[in-house]
Amino acid sequence: MATTITPESSATQTGITLPEWTPAQRDLIAQEQELLKRLEAVMEEFPVAAGDQATVRGVARALDDLFSVVIVGEFNAGKSAFINALLGQKVMEEGVTPTTTRINLLRAGDHVSQHLDADGLIVVTHPAAFLRQVAVVDTPGTNAVIREHEAVTQQFIPRADLILFVTSADRPFSESERQFMTDIRAWGKKVVVVINKVDLLSEPDLQTVLRFVNEQVRSLLGFTPEIFPVAARLALAAKQSPPGEVRDSLWERSRFAALEEYVVRTLDVSRRLRLKLLSPLGVAERVMGRYKTVADDRLALLAGDRETLSRIDAQLDVYRTDMERDFDYYLSQVDNVILQLQQRGDRFFADTLRIGRIPDLLNSERTRGAWEREVIADTAPQIDGIVHGMIDWLVERDLRTWHAVTELVKRRQQIQSDTGMIGEVSQQFAYDRQALLNSVGARAQEIVRRYNAAGEAERLSRDVQTAVVQAGLVQVGAVGLGAIVVAAATTALADFTGLLAATVVAALGIVILPARRRRAEAQFHERTNELRTQIVATLREQFDSELDRSLERIREAVAPYTRFVRAEAGRMEQLGTDLNGIAGDIARIRYAVDVLIPEPGTAPDFTPASAPTTPPPGTAIPR
Repeated sequence: MATTITPESSATQTGITLPEWTPAQRDLIAQEQELLKRLEAVMEEFPVAAGDQATVRGVARALDDLFSVVIVGEFNAGKSAFINALLGQKVMEEGVTPTTTRINLLRAGDHVSQHLDADGLIVVTHPAAFLRQVAVVDTPGTNAVIREHEAVTQQFIPRADLILFVTSADRPFSESERQFMTDIRAWGKKVVVVINKVDLLSEPDLQTVLRFVNEQVRSLLGFTPEIFPVAARLALAAKQSPPGEVRDSLWERSRFAALEEYVVRTLDVSRRLRLKLLSPLGVAERVMGRYKTVADDRLALLAGDRETLSRIDAQLDVYRTDMERDFDYYLSQVDNVILQLQQRGDRFFADTLRIGRIPDLLNSERTRGAWEREVIADTAPQIDGIVHGMIDWLVERDLRTWHAVTELVKRRQQIQSDTGMIGEVSQQFAYDRQALLNSVGARAQEIVRRYNAAGEAERLSRDVQTAVVQAGLVQVGAVGLGAIVVAAATTALADFTGLLAATVVAALGIVILPARRRRAEAQFHERTNELRTQIVATLREQFDSELDRSLERIREAVAPYTRFVRAEAGRMEQLGTDLNGIAGDIARIRYAVDVLIPEPGTAPDFTPASAPTTPPPGTAIPR
């Protein structure tokens, strides 16, 4: 049975030489694996990040595997031909249509063979010596008609330690290649450009293509690439030809020696170790950056939500303050009515309770009628009017506040969550947030739509009336606060019985009448003051209850949204802190790699002018 080979398990196969790590290098690997584990844990906060988590896990495991070189490019750019030339044997199928439809993993073996493993990879074995230390991966074309081929290629890129980007000399650096190159560099990968099929161009045209690709890479990606122009088919033909002038000519025209020197010799153990350590950091940096962007974008969005909630709270605070202030106006109106009642009563006592009016005082019915006409007058309707006015004011302000809250929520509903990245990672958050906003908005709009001002006023009237009765202010009708003024004030006339009896004794009238009048006046003021206190207390109790009810209804409607915003903001702030810590550790480990394994001298720009004139096909070509 064929052994299953995956990128994670390839290093365990016979004939493969594992990297020899020093203790310091092994410590860096442990640090990187721990960092990747932390990053994976952070991504657990994003339920649909399973794909990225798998990528991070694969990259962590790949640290213990062979150095991997991944070949990418458009179909028909000559990737398969390039690999065949590198191996010196036609192992990979070539053609003008997409021939590579799966990932091909090339590893060391005693003989050439191929089989399909459990993960859908085509495992190809070959006795080439460099495959004992380097795994080569051939990928489907980036512009393949079957789009999943490109997806497979992009999913495999994060595990690569080095990318050989193959482009065709007859259509160099196409639009799809530029886009794919951008995606590759976003993973922080080392990229080497191979321009294949240069035998189709004249020397001037080749130099033009070299300049074009160089400029495109620099302007697009911001770095000067290592570029190798080759003719892969000529190189394979040279390797398959017997020694002699024909072979030497083919080899020289192929320009393959420089690239082979780079892959086999220049990419030595030190450089491979360096790239092996840096590659996972680039992946971690990209993944960390993407989720940091999500966290930052969510925090920015939530900051706006918090601002909206703060405005709602401010609106409610202003609402309460204004209501408290304006309520005092209604109480002052009650004070004025009671004060006017007292003033009329004082004038009545002064004008009526005197010796000259004794004949009139003897007629108690006439006196009571005068009292009600001149003192009580329209006090009851005035009190009732004030109470009804207060009720209408409460209802109107409650409705106006709901309108204001509805408008704030409606404006916030129009602002969507758009992080501009890995769509699904943001979809659930956006959905939850929008659903809550819609719920709050719908509830507020429904309350406004169904608001029955007359019904609310009737309910408040009943509540006030109930409160009046419970407060012991009996004899209440309608809202009825005014009616108790009549009852309270007229009880002062009960003392008039004594006054009327006193007038029978004329000799005592001069003494008794003033004393009785003072007593009646004092009793009248006491009763009206008690009345005012009870009315104010009743209205205050009902006002406070209604105001609290109004505010509580609004806060209850907004509460789910408020809880979501606070919880998500706290969670995103913690994730941001965690991701910032990971970013700091990436920079720290990258610096440690630079100190431990400094960047070797940059490989020369292998243009035709600098390529060796006498190729050593017998020694430079691995067998």
